[in-house]
Order: sequence, then C-alpha cells, then structure tokens
Amino acid sequence: MSRPSRRIAALAVLFALAACYLIGCGGGGGAPSPPPGPPPVEIGPGPGPPAPTVAAEPGISTVAARNAPFATAPNADVVRAAALNRIDGLADDPPSSTPDLEALLADFTGWVTQQPNDAAAQAGLAAALVMAGIYNAGIDAGYAPPDIFGLFGPLTDLTSVKTAQSGARLKRMLAATCLPLPQAWGVAPVETAADRPDLTDADFSTADVQIAVRHYLLPLIDCALDRLRALRDNAPDDRTPLVELGAGEDVKRAYRGDVRALIGLLRLLKATLMQACAYQLNAGSWDWTVPLADRDGNGDGLLAVNEYLPDDPFLRRHPSRNMQDSGATLRAGLSDLVLSMNSRRPDSLLQAWASGGEDSTQRPALLEDIRELARETVTVTVTYSGAANPEIPAAASRDVRLNLSRIWDAPVDDLKELLPTLRPVSGGAWEALPRDADDFPDPTFNGLFPRPDPLIDIIVGGPDYVALSYGEIDELVIIDRR
Repeated sequence: MSRPSRRIAALAVLFALAACYLIGCGGGGGAPSPPPGPPPVEIGPGPGPPAPTVAAEPGISTVAARNAPFATAPNADVVRAAALNRIDGLADDPPSSTPDLEALLADFTGWVTQQPNDAAAQAGLAAALVMAGIYNAGIDAGYAPPDIFGLFGPLTDLTSVKTAQSGARLKRMLAATCLPLPQAWGVAPVETAADRPDLTDADFSTADVQIAVRHYLLPLIDCALDRLRALRDNAPDDRTPLVELGAGEDVKRAYRGDVRALIGLLRLLKATLMQACAYQLNAGSWDWTVPLADRDGNGDGLLAVNEYLPDDPFLRRHPSRNMQDSGATLRAGLSDLVLSMNSRRPDSLLQAWASGGEDSTQRPALLEDIRELARETVTVTVTYSGAANPEIPAAASRDVRLNLSRIWDAPVDDLKELLPTLRPVSGGAWEALPRDADDFPDPTFNGLFPRPDPLIDIIVGGPDYVALSYGEIDELVIIDRR
C-alpha cells in the first residue's frame, strides 16, 4: 500500500474502530479479557453523561497536548515531513508500550506547539489524544497495559485502502454502530460469539469501563473533535489542499473534506461509546451458568423475565441523555461522511480510499444507506436459517419494516420491559423460546418494528442464523448460533 493510502487509513480507522475493541463489539479479533472481580451493582445515577472536563489521569498526562494551540490558517507549505512519517508509522506499528504512547503524544504536541498550522501534526495530535484516552480509561477500569495496547493491533488489518477486506470490515463497523441491540436479547452485530463479552463469565462487568469511558475517553474525544473542527473551519476553502503527499502523478492531497470525514468517523466513535454507557449492564452475583430449564421458579413451565434475567437495575437506563445524544452524534457523523464522500476531490485521500478494493464502488452508497437506516423507517430483508418450527420454512428471507430511530429518540427506561416470556425447549440452538406474539409485552419493541409479525415468526421458529440486508449493507449477521 502506498504511503498516502496508509496515512489517511491510519487516522481514519484509528478513530472509528477503537471503541469497538474497547467494549467488545467485534470487527475481527477478540476483546481483551475483562478485569477480575465485578464491582457492586450500581443503583444510583451510574456513569451519567460525558464528564465536562478530563478527570485526574491515572496513566498518561494529556494536559500539555490539550493545551497545545489550534490551527488558525492551515497551510500545506508548513506540513512537516516528520509528522507525516510519524503518522505513517501508526499504520504498521501502533504504540505497544506506555513509553511508546507517551513519545507519540509528546512528538505531536511539540510539532503543533511549534507550528499550529501544520494540518498533519494537528490530525496526528487528535489521534494521539484518542489513544491516550483509551489507555487512561483502560487503566482506570482495571486492565493491564498489555491488554490495552492489544486494542491498537487489530487496526493494522484495516489500514489498506486497496483491499476488499478493509471495506468489508468498515461496513460491519458502520452498521454495528447503527444496531446497538442489547446483549440480553441474545443478539449482537458481531462476526462470532467470541467477539463479544461472555455473559456466562462470573467476572463479567461493565460498570468500571462505563465510568472510565465517561471520565477519560469521551472528554478527550471532544478535545480531538475541537482540534479537527479548527482545521476544517479555518481552511481557506474546499479546493485548497491542507496536506500534499507524494509527487507528480502519484500526488495525493488532503482537503477540508478529508478533515470533515475524520470528524465524521470520530463522531461515530463517540456515539458508540455513549450507547455503551447508556444502560446498566452489571448483573451483580447472577449466575449465568444455570440452565434456563432450571430457572422455572414457580414450576409453571414458563420463564418470566425476572426468572431468566437479573433484577433491577440490570438493563435499566441511566438517568442521562446518553442515548438521545448518541443518536444526534451518530447522524451528524454519518452526514459528515456522506457530504465528504459526495464532494471529494479527484486527487484527494478520500478518493484513494473510495477507489481501492473490490467493493470500492459501494462505499459512498454504503454510507448513504446507513444514514437512511439511522434516521427513517425502511424495509430491510431478514435472512434466516435453522428454524425448528415446522410452521415456517427452515431457511428463507422476509421483508421487515425497521425504525432504528426509536432506539435513540425514544429510549425505554428498562429494556427488560420489552423482553418476552419464554418456554424451555429441548434440542436446536436455543434453550428457551417465546411461543407467539402474545408472549411479547410489546411485539413492536417500542416501535422499532412497526409491523412485527414477520420478525416474531422468525424468532419463534428458533433460527440458528439471522442476518439483515439493506442496500449495500449485505448480510449483516445479527444471530449466529450454528
């Protein structure tokens, strides 16, 4: 891959994918093991909204980086080769130790302080701030430094703009950001079950991670966004390059639109993290290893929600606007990406990404489809297989109306209120299943599925595989128990 390609990919993918590995939402490769010892169940306000300021940092100080000057007149003529080379190194060799990350932060802080209008240095500093936020959040949540630096390694596989793999993984990441389906429903937008936290692990806990993200990562994402916005807002126009890479016919340039795309990706990261902090996920001492068939406390042959899931506050929403604000941030980020792609310059880094790989022609359309999915009611195709119910086909596809905006615009206070009564079953992929729509307190799932009958039929059938398709979002795996 060419150096210009690696440079834009290193920054863009860094922003977009870091959150997925921190909270275990997939995208290839597993998340690190949870720290030992679940804390007590939180009854109070929980993590709440993002902290307005960065708390005292437990690992790496970002004070000097946060106080570095902003760009006021970004100019390609003042871009340092050293800053470009440092960004180049992020693609193939991300920081692997605390001293490495400290040196990265110090280098970009120094370059920005010496020349605030170096757009490459400003973008690199934004990236380093996000990485430092991930590190400090991990330290505060109890992770060991090697596990935290393991979050950066998988990004290397996503830096190529010339392979179909990078586009496919970006597709899954973007779609996953728009499908924050609770783990308790038994579904998650991941490749395999190994890519998400194991709820049967007695040590599974998220409270510490949620609080650490609020205190250390979300505020630093805001700092990085402010730095990129200064680049965008102070650029002379859309046609003046802010960074030039290469020479002659191979020259690639970064424009205001490329910076806007980075802002969009960073907003997607922020939205994902806010969603992850929105609900109580601590199960306290609940034993996930008990078979569902043994949880029928009253012996009626059915499992009420309070028999197969922990009591409150599990799956209750924290009293904050994390979900509503996440939706607004997500849509703004997607709009940034769509606008950037639709107005990209022919010699831009965005154009290099859009023209690389087998699925390159799909990338602008993919962004448009995801934006539609996030803001309006659409008809999606749900493909499934392995249904054990003889009344429905064992494998087929159904059209389903989906209104994802309800997740953010009208979030429920307790996700358990949407979950069905179950009956224990033997054989197949599931231990227990609902019998029909009457088992669901709200078959529409709070308006998520305005006409739920096709989906309820699929769920009741006990499928071992379910995938969603819409436009260029092709076969996004929702359930895979094969």
